[in-house]
Amino acid sequence: MPLLGALTDGARLIAVLGDLPAADGVPVLGVESLLLPFQSVADNVLLGSEATGGFFLRKQNRELRAVELLDRVGLAVPPTTPVLELDAVDQRLVELAGALGRSPACILVDDRSSSFNDDEVRRWHTALARAGEVAPTLIAVNTLADLQLSPGAIDLVAVVRNGTVAGTAPPTDVDGLMALLVGDDATPPRESSPFGPVVLELDRVSVSHPVRRERLLVEDVSLTARAGEILGLAYAQDLVLGVFGASSGGEVSGTILLDGKPADLSTVERAIASRVLFISEHPPTYDIGLVGGIPTNVSGESLARLARIGVIDRRRAYWPRRAPSMLLDAIASRSRPSTAAMNEILAGWAKNPPRVAMITEPFSGLSPAEREERRELIERIAAAGAAVILEAAEPTQLVGVSDRLVLQRGRRLSAELSGQDATLRGLAAFRIRTEFRPEI
Repeated sequence: MPLLGALTDGARLIAVLGDLPAADGVPVLGVESLLLPFQSVADNVLLGSEATGGFFLRKQNRELRAVELLDRVGLAVPPTTPVLELDAVDQRLVELAGALGRSPACILVDDRSSSFNDDEVRRWHTALARAGEVAPTLIAVNTLADLQLSPGAIDLVAVVRNGTVAGTAPPTDVDGLMALLVGDDATPPRESSPFGPVVLELDRVSVSHPVRRERLLVEDVSLTARAGEILGLAYAQDLVLGVFGASSGGEVSGTILLDGKPADLSTVERAIASRVLFISEHPPTYDIGLVGGIPTNVSGESLARLARIGVIDRRRAYWPRRAPSMLLDAIASRSRPSTAAMNEILAGWAKNPPRVAMITEPFSGLSPAEREERRELIERIAAAGAAVILEAAEPTQLVGVSDRLVLQRGRRLSAELSGQDATLRGLAAFRIRTEFRPEI
């Protein structure tokens, strides 16, 4: 079914729970930057929409058209402004204005990895509401509370599975949303088991952006993980990479204790020496444009290194995205691993357990049989005495395998689910709240 055919007629601002739906020819914002960083605001806004008035529009007409589109999203800046002089939110608004200039049937926005502060979030979401008046705007969020607008501003909630809209319901229809999110799943909570002592303790840990060190991606996080426990973290990739030898590329502050003693995990080598290990088939990478305009994906560590030596422009907004099938350089195997290769590494961890085993996106892209094999390996690592931390962008991956679920909202941890709440139903109840109530 075409995307718009799956939505209620008249719905303009639609919150999406799950991955963004697949739709050909629809602008997608938030996955990576769409800007030409060294061009003006007008050049970026009109990119791809010149045909509406002829490519060789006179400069004055181009600027008037750009101002018109900027006004639609509430951004008042001169169209001749170099886009790199704008802050992170205004750069996103330029992308949004440019998308509207192409007269799209709808706009898709992935807002799940946003690290904006509260004021920036309000500016951004207010602009999205204005965009919804022009074209239906679908915004993928972790929870409905992430949309810092009045609940009445959201016309519809779409639940997406496997790239298609599984169903829709108004944000006030709690029963309807629960049914869509949970379905007929009757998976019981993970059986409780005794854990060992606290292995890893984080006290007010913060992690900055790899280039813009003044911008925090994680703020004041306190957390414990016990021997034999499987702890599920949702939306917390920067926290995991910060703990693993600051491999996020940003500065890491706060206190990290290992077995009750201060631990120096400031580099990947020191983390590995302390038996704090990390693996992923889907680590986050950053898109950069090197000299010659060749697009390149690099890790957070490499991004920070390139910024230090002046190869990249610090003024650009670098947004992380999860890249498929590649281990971080810290892993001994630098080739792109198969599922079997990653499982072989995890089997080695089960035989010779680390103190802390951190795995991101543990089940992405796996078949049911592969998922079960991966789960058995993870449980063997925990049974061998390691504290296991799993992290995923989609928290439903973690249900049923995690003893506790801890969810990050924005830059802070916002909720902890355990026991009967660490189920699809408990997770769904958290995701459909329209008001944020901190629990950690």
